[in-house]
Amino acid sequence: MEKANIHMPYSERKKYFDKFLEYKISPEIFFNGNDLDKINYKEIEDISKKLSERGLKPSVHAPYNDINISASDKAIIEVTQKRLLHTIELAKILNASGIVIHPGYDPLRFRLMEDSWFNSAKKNLESIIKKAEESKIYLAIENIFEEHFEYLKKLLLHFNSKYFGHCFDTGHFNIFSKISLENWLENMNPFIISLHLHDNLGYLDQHLPVGDGSFPFKFFFTKLKANLKWVTLEMHNEKSVFRCLQNIKSLKTSANESI
Repeated sequence: MEKANIHMPYSERKKYFDKFLEYKISPEIFFNGNDLDKINYKEIEDISKKLSERGLKPSVHAPYNDINISASDKAIIEVTQKRLLHTIELAKILNASGIVIHPGYDPLRFRLMEDSWFNSAKKNLESIIKKAEESKIYLAIENIFEEHFEYLKKLLLHFNSKYFGHCFDTGHFNIFSKISLENWLENMNPFIISLHLHDNLGYLDQHLPVGDGSFPFKFFFTKLKANLKWVTLEMHNEKSVFRCLQNIKSLKTSANESI
C-alpha cells in the first residue's frame, strides 16, 4: 500500500505538488470544471515530466459537480461529455493510470426508475468509452449513493470493455450500501480496477484514515480479489495520510493479505 496514490485537487497543486515529488508519492489529481476551463497545457506537460522522472504514475478524478452521465437534458449531456472527453485528453498527457468518474445515480430520484438511469447512462457514455479505448486510458466508475451493485454491474457488462471498470469506494459503501460487503465483492471483484480508501462511522462522509471508522477493512483485505490498476487514499490532510498508511500496514499484516 506504500504505492497508493493520494488525492490532490488540481487547484491546490502549488501547495502540495512539490511534497508529492519529495515523498515520491503519486497523486490522484482531481479536476473540476473551472480547472478545465483554465488549463495550461505546458504546465500539465511539466507535471507529467516531473512525475515520470521520479517513476511516479498519477491517476485522475474527473469533474462531477453539476455534470451527470445519466442526464436527459441535451445541454447537460453536452457539457458532461465535453468535460469527460477533456479529462481523458489530460489523463493521456499525464500518462495516468486511469480516471475515476461518478455514475450520477441517486436512489431518491431514481428508485423504481433505475432503467431510466441505465438507458441514459449507456447512451451518454458511448463516446466517452470509445475515447478511453482509443487513448488506452482506464475509466473506473465509482459507487457513490448506490445501495447495491446491480446497475453498475449492468452498465459494465453492457460495454464489456477492458478500459471500463469499477472504482470501489469504501467510505461510500459504508454509508449507503444496503447489502453486505461480501455480497458486493462476490459480484463486483472481477470488475474492480481501482480503490478509493477512506473510513467513516457509517453516517457521514468523513474521509477518516483507514481503521479510524467502522468499515471492516481487515475482512475487506482478505476478500478483495481484484485486478487493480491503481489505489487512492482519500484523506484531506497530511496528518491523516500518514496515519492511514500506518493503519493499513497494520491491518494488512494482521490479515496476512496484500493488495
